[in-house]
Amino acid sequence: MRILDRQRFWAFGKAYLTCYISFVGLWIVLDAFSNVDEFTKRTVGFGQLMSAMGRYYLVRQAEYFDKLGGVISMMAAIFTVTWMQRANEQLAMLAAGVSTHRMIRPVVVSSILVSFLSIANQELIIPRYAEELQKSHADDGTSTIAVLSSQYDSRTLMFSGKEADRAARTMLKRFFVTVPVQVFGSIREIEGKQATYIPLEATRIPLRGGWLVRGAKISPPVPDEELAKPDSIVVKVADQKGFPPPVGDPGALEGDVYFVRTSLSFEAMTRKTNWHQYGSMTDLVGGLVDPSTDRTERNNIELTIHSRALRPFLALTLMFMSLPLVLGGYGRNMFINLGFALGNSALFYGAGIFCQYLGGEAVLSPALAAWLPLFIFGALATHRWGQIRT
Repeated sequence: MRILDRQRFWAFGKAYLTCYISFVGLWIVLDAFSNVDEFTKRTVGFGQLMSAMGRYYLVRQAEYFDKLGGVISMMAAIFTVTWMQRANEQLAMLAAGVSTHRMIRPVVVSSILVSFLSIANQELIIPRYAEELQKSHADDGTSTIAVLSSQYDSRTLMFSGKEADRAARTMLKRFFVTVPVQVFGSIREIEGKQATYIPLEATRIPLRGGWLVRGAKISPPVPDEELAKPDSIVVKVADQKGFPPPVGDPGALEGDVYFVRTSLSFEAMTRKTNWHQYGSMTDLVGGLVDPSTDRTERNNIELTIHSRALRPFLALTLMFMSLPLVLGGYGRNMFINLGFALGNSALFYGAGIFCQYLGGEAVLSPALAAWLPLFIFGALATHRWGQIRT
C-alpha cells in the first residue's frame, strides 16, 4: 500500500468516526434526557440508572450503525475529498500524473468495507439482540407486554389475546380462538383466562405444538367424543400432569382446559409489526414461507428482503453520485459543492423512502419498490462518474 493510499484510508477513518460520534452522541444525549424518567421506573439508585442506560444505548449501537452507516459513509467520503482539495493535495497529485479516479480509490474501497460491515452487523449482531432492541426505555424484560393484533394460522384459526408474559410464554387475562366452520361444522369460539404455548420441540410434555388454554369454554359446546379424536385440532385435557404450571393463582382459572394444535407460535403472536427489520435473512425467508403470515406482512417481508440485498449497491450509488459534485462538477467553491452533495443525498433518501412507502401500501410490487431507486439514481451516478475530470 502506497503512502498516499494510507493517508486517504486514515483520513476516511477519522472523518467516519467524527461524523458517527457527532450524530450518535447528539442523539443519545437528547434521547437520554427525554426518557430519563422511563429509566428510573425500572432502576433503584444512580448506579443502576447509569448501568441500565449504558446497556440500553450500547446495544443500540448496532441499530444506529445499521440506520446511519450509508449516510455517514457518504459524508466521510465527501469530507475526505473536500479536505484533500482544501489542502491542495488534489492539484499536486494531478500535476504528478495521478488521475482523479486513482486518487480517490482508497475512499471507494473504504466505503465498500463499510458496506460489508453493515451486512455483517445486520445478519449477525442485530438478530442476536432483536428482542432487546425492540424494548422501550422502561422495559426491563420482566414486565408483561400488550398483544396488539389478532393472528391467523395455516388452518385459518384466529387467535387473539390482550397481554403476554414473555418468561412463561403465556397469554394472560383473556385468550380467544375462533375455530372456522370446516373444523366442527359451524363456527366455534374458545375463550380462556390463560393460554401457554408449548413448542413442537418440547420434551416430556403430553401434547406439543399448540396452545394449552386454561379456564376455558367453547361456545357453542362441542361433544366430548369430537374432542377425544386423535386427529382433532382441539383436544380436551382432563389431566394437566406434565404440562407447564399456570402463571399466578391456579384457583382463579376455573373452567375446562383445552389444547389447540396450531402452527402459530408465541413469537408470532407477540412480535411487533416491524419485527422483520431486526431479523436475519434466514428469519425473513422463514417468515415469508410461514403459513400464518398474512398478505400485508408477507408484502413487507418481501420488500425488506429486496431492500436489504440492494443496500450495499445503493450506498455505493449514492457515493458515486455525490463525489463528482465535490470533485468540481458545479463550480470551484468546495463548500458550494459540498452543499450540492448533501442536497443530492436528501433527494436520494427521500425518493427511497417514498418508494418504500408505495411498496408497503401495495401501490408498487415489493421488487419494483426496492429496485426503482437503483434504476433511476444508478443511471445518474454512472453519468456523473464519467464526467469526473482526470
